[in-house]
Amino acid sequence: MSSPVQSPSYSQKQPPFSIIRRKVSSLEYQAWRLMEQGRYAEAAQLYQTVLTSKKRHAVLWNNLGYCLFKIGKNNEALSCYQRALKLAPRDVDILINAGLCYQSLRRWEASYRCFLRAHQLGVKEVGLLNNLGVCLAQLNRVDEAIKFYHQALEMAPNQGEIIANLAAALAQGRRWLEAIECMETALRLLPEDFSVLNNAAFFLENLGKHYLAASLYARALDIKPDDLQVRQNFASCLIKLRRFTEAQEVLEELLRHYPGHKEGWQLLGLLFEEKGDGEKAAACYNRAWGLISHQETEKKG
Repeated sequence: MSSPVQSPSYSQKQPPFSIIRRKVSSLEYQAWRLMEQGRYAEAAQLYQTVLTSKKRHAVLWNNLGYCLFKIGKNNEALSCYQRALKLAPRDVDILINAGLCYQSLRRWEASYRCFLRAHQLGVKEVGLLNNLGVCLAQLNRVDEAIKFYHQALEMAPNQGEIIANLAAALAQGRRWLEAIECMETALRLLPEDFSVLNNAAFFLENLGKHYLAASLYARALDIKPDDLQVRQNFASCLIKLRRFTEAQEVLEELLRHYPGHKEGWQLLGLLFEEKGDGEKAAACYNRAWGLISHQETEKKG
């Protein structure tokens, strides 16, 4: 599930250092203004220019990283944050930004270390506690993740996203009854959140309640029809219910847009296998493993 948006490039407790001191170049000020306006690509270009003569300025590297992150250049952003941290290793805003960047790259251990360091330096806010839980859950350190989620919920008891994350961690630890209770609470708070619906459906499947799970997957897919994981989960659930026609429609829609989706072809193969059509099943399995072309698969279908 998602985690809080990236931390502001400066602490919210005071204005940016560059503006307070006023000893900044016009380019720095322009870059800051562009960043405030959400014009991140333009701001990044200006920060890059400024940094050619101010390479040991941690704040500038941080802000360049922030802009690059915002335009999807996560690896480049991470390089900037790493340079910023070498210059200011105790700056909690840079640590949080670096942690979120590592998180986006699924580098969970590095992300956790950044968040933990910020926490050790005194940051106790809800978003950081939630992110610590997210990283620990991804590292299969479930009991530790649960503790951080509980700490976050002590501060924000009605934060549906954190309750949903707690439910996911409880399920990961096979504490199903507690997980369902948390997920029901999350659904009441976030009835239109597709990720909460998807996770609730997954829990119900693990409890053998496939009919209820299918209805939640359908709701999630209505909210976000382009989400591949929800579509895949929904199709798998429909196959278990032997609702093959519906499952085939869901999978064919997925494969129409993403013909190279290996898991989609595997599920379609399973569907045909369950229907007793071995030739079509084999064609789909072969497609999944790249053994035959898409055109050959269509001929056999």
